[in-house]
Amino acid sequence: MRARQICLAAIASSVLALLVAAGPAAATSQIEGVWSFNGGSVAVQPLSNGTFVGTVVAPTDFAQCAHPVGEQVWTDLRLQPDGSYFGLHQWYFEGSCIANPRLGLTAWRVLTTSGGARFLRVCFSSPGTAQPVIAADGTSTNVSYGCVDSSLIAPLPAASGVAAFTQAVSLPSAKRCFSNREFQIHLRNPANDPLKRVSIALGGRHLLVARRAGRIEATVNLKGLPKGAFTVKIQALTVLGHRLSGSRTYHTCVSRSRSNRTRNGGARAKAHKHS
Repeated sequence: MRARQICLAAIASSVLALLVAAGPAAATSQIEGVWSFNGGSVAVQPLSNGTFVGTVVAPTDFAQCAHPVGEQVWTDLRLQPDGSYFGLHQWYFEGSCIANPRLGLTAWRVLTTSGGARFLRVCFSSPGTAQPVIAADGTSTNVSYGCVDSSLIAPLPAASGVAAFTQAVSLPSAKRCFSNREFQIHLRNPANDPLKRVSIALGGRHLLVARRAGRIEATVNLKGLPKGAFTVKIQALTVLGHRLSGSRTYHTCVSRSRSNRTRNGGARAKAHKHS
């Protein structure tokens, strides 16, 4: 007997939510945004205590060592009375590229080009040396390791739950029918805010999540499960602390071609009985 075809149709979607772990500052600061930095990018965002943090959202190099995605490379950024910022930069031991527990004092200032474009100047001091200072005209003092200028790539990712979830997660179409009980879920990194952790569950059972060539995949296998409704739940955490969550319920049903065969077979049997 031919294998029974199964149609998977999405019958419900839960409320999609994106929660920001760190509360925003009272007003948007000029330093907030995603900045280029040594071949990569760093997102500077506010924390609830009034300070700012810079998180690597695209791998970047500094001296001999690479800063990986998700690292808080700049911490404890505090606005100064003159409009600049003081804080700390994560250093590494050269040669071994092991993180140095002693951070280096750092200064930041948002400056403007003659054409009106904003850029971020960052000046560094090695761990144990003096606090660097950037004046309003861009000149610097007390700098022991030089300065780097960064261009503004994009604003911070917007906290829109449905949009962010839709951007990151690819689920099978509600109108699509499958010839078996297996399909894949694909996840993509949201722009300037890569996924840090992903959890996908089917009916309370966690599925294996694999990362391949920058994409995240999981296979949903309904083989061996009884006919009925099955809910796939997805939860993800981004490197900037955004939480994405959503679910979709599928049910198995007999395809139209199978139903026609059943009805036609029943009609032929009935006609044969009365002949």
